[in-house]
Amino acid sequence: MVVSVNFLGLQRSLTRTDRVEVRLPGQGRVTDVLSHIRECFPDLPLDDDAFLVVVNDRVATLDAELRHNDTVSFLPHLGGG
Repeated sequence: MVVSVNFLGLQRSLTRTDRVEVRLPGQGRVTDVLSHIRECFPDLPLDDDAFLVVVNDRVATLDAELRHNDTVSFLPHLGGG
């Protein structure tokens, strides 16, 4: 199974790309993709409480099951004042 991971803002700057494809053996979950991204891009600020998970433009959880050709984004929390 292959899923895409989109990078935005600082993530895009640190990875020097806006998207990567991740190949997962069999069925996978968001947490599997996150582990892979953390291994490939250790400098990305992806602490468990520092982002919102989005799968196919819908908010998801780390244990959400993925399907072939899904698109995953790890959106950083925004602050303001």
